Amino acid sequence: MRVQIDGLNHTFQQRPPLRALDDIALDVESGEFVAMIGPSGCGKSTLLRLVAGLATPTQGMISLDDQPPQQIASEKRIAWMSQQVALLPWRTVRTNIALAQQINPQPKRRSRTVDDLLDLVGLREFEDAYPFTLSGGMQQRVALARTLALGADLWLMDEPFAALDQLTRDQLVVEVLEYWRKLHPTVLWVTHQIQEAVLLANRVLVMTPRPAHIYADVPVDLPYPRDDTSRDFQALVRQLRETIAAGMQFHHDAQNHIQNDGQIR
Repeated sequence: MRVQIDGLNHTFQQRPPLRALDDIALDVESGEFVAMIGPSGCGKSTLLRLVAGLATPTQGMISLDDQPPQQIASEKRIAWMSQQVALLPWRTVRTNIALAQQINPQPKRRSRTVDDLLDLVGLREFEDAYPFTLSGGMQQRVALARTLALGADLWLMDEPFAALDQLTRDQLVVEVLEYWRKLHPTVLWVTHQIQEAVLLANRVLVMTPRPAHIYADVPVDLPYPRDDTSRDFQALVRQLRETIAAGMQFHHDAQNHIQNDGQIR
């Protein structure tokens, strides 16, 4: 699914108004894996919500395969995973995952059964457990499996590994990458982990502090599977760290310029 965004601005209408996104322009080809990285609270999650059709932007255009997000969402072609896992408490692990297949019974991109996904996230022995009996990390794994079960054309992933221990995170990075390479959905992936972004993505978007602007679009020209100990990998990680710091400095200087001029530009 192709994602096109142009001239996107978004302001939360509160007192005082809070500007979250500033002139976002982005073109993601079908099947690309694009990671977004930037400071906490800069607007990355807001951008995903707008792409998902969960909110309407203040200004600008979002097009998914030349259709508005709400139309694509109604066709069950978007899989959304936020930091809040939102499992149904009256359903077991198995039936929470199976719910996605009931919602979208005939997707183009499903290749795994519920049993496969239980094995993928390491929860086979907990398939009959209820969410309240699981740790936060285990609930996150159930939510990930449910997202993958939907068989959607577009994955919108908001820090899906945030609550996981490092060993589980490393395992699921490999599994998600294998799943994506097999099914070729388009992925927008928010993370605070630079190495995770480089392991997974074709491109990494570096966002400024709020109001978020895309400061840099960094290609990741490394073959899969990627070796995080290689010289090229580590060089790219360093480049991204430097780019994030430069983006924050750019934003700081711009804000100072606005304050010194006494006007908003």
